[in-house]
Amino acid sequence: MNPLLALSIALGIGLLAERMGWLRPGASWAAALVGGLPLWAGGIPAALAVLFFVALGSLASRRNHTSPDRSGRTASQVLANGLPAVLGIALGAPVFFLGALAAATADTLATEIGSRSRYAWHPLKGRVESGTNAAVSGLGTLALLGGALLFIPWALWLEVPILAVTLGGIGGALADTLLGLCEDRWDWWSNDLTNLLASALGGLLALAISAALAA
Repeated sequence: MNPLLALSIALGIGLLAERMGWLRPGASWAAALVGGLPLWAGGIPAALAVLFFVALGSLASRRNHTSPDRSGRTASQVLANGLPAVLGIALGAPVFFLGALAAATADTLATEIGSRSRYAWHPLKGRVESGTNAAVSGLGTLALLGGALLFIPWALWLEVPILAVTLGGIGGALADTLLGLCEDRWDWWSNDLTNLLASALGGLLALAISAALAA
C-alpha cells in the first residue's frame, strides 16, 4: 500500500478515536504514525493487531474507574507503547512487532485489571495498596498472562512462532514492573520511558526466541 494512503487512513481512524474518547485531543497524529506504518509495511493483519491493542487497552481503562487513562491516551503514551512495535514491522521483523505489542498489551491489562485487587506486592516495600507503581498482584499477574496469550491468533495470522510472541509479551511486561522501580528513584524517569523500554524488550526477546527456535 502507498505509505501516504496508509498514513491517511490511520489518521482518519485516529481522529475517530479522539471523538470516541480513546485518545486525548491532539493525539491523532501519533495514532496515524503507529497505525499507518504497520498498514503500509505489514498490511491489514498488522494494522488490525495495532487496532486490537488500542481498543483493548481503552476498554480496560474505561472499566477501571480509578484509571487516569479513562479520558484517553496522550500522544506520548501512544508512542511509548506502540513505537517500538511499528518500527519492528517497518524494518521487516513481524515477530518483534508482535512481541512488543503483546508486552504492551499484557502490561496495560495487568495495570488496569490488577488495580482492582485488594492489595499488591512491591519488590522493595512488600505489601502495598493495589495500583502502587511497580507492585504486582495475583489478579494483575493473571491479566498479564492473558494479555500475552491473546496474541496467539495474530502470531498464527502473521506466521511467526507462537512461543516467541507469548514469551516476549510476558517478559516485556515483567520487565515493565522492574523498570517501574526507576520511576521512584529518578525524577526524570517517566512512565512513558518505562513503557517504551519494556515494549522494546518484549520485541527483542521475541526476536531472540524466534532465532533460537529456527537454529
